[in-house]
Amino acid sequence: GDCCYISMANIKNWCFDEESAKSVSPHYSQKNINKSVKKHDIILARSGEGTIGKVALLNKNFDAIFCDFTMRIRLQNYNPLFAYYYFRTDFFQYLVEINKKGLGNNTNIFPSQIQEFPLLDTPLPRQQKIVDEIKTALDKQEHIRKKIETERAKIDDIIEKAITQ
Repeated sequence: GDCCYISMANIKNWCFDEESAKSVSPHYSQKNINKSVKKHDIILARSGEGTIGKVALLNKNFDAIFCDFTMRIRLQNYNPLFAYYYFRTDFFQYLVEINKKGLGNNTNIFPSQIQEFPLLDTPLPRQQKIVDEIKTALDKQEHIRKKIETERAKIDDIIEKAITQ
């Protein structure tokens, strides 16, 4: 089918990996229309040690549904990118850690528990300002990462030349 199936495996790296997503039949997607997603939805992994609590922000509209071991968070009057960054904080992840139920790899957190977690009461303009600050810092990190890659490539060239001489 053409409908993506968003599972825990597709969000384990804090973003939705559309390439690795499986697809489901039109019949299955129509039968589970209540699990459909749209742009700015946040998908949270609610099961599995090592993945529980991880989130992905959907940056575009596409035909997809989320699986039972994830949950969709759709906030009103809240900057979705601000919420995404908040859900990634140590504080929010700590809340997930202390509220999850189960043992070993069979841990779960439930929507009713997540609904009880505090959400930052910050005005939308302040949310946008914080998002812009984070974006600037992430852009700087990306620039540094690319610079490191370039320098590592130079080192590899030096080593390769030394070996081949």
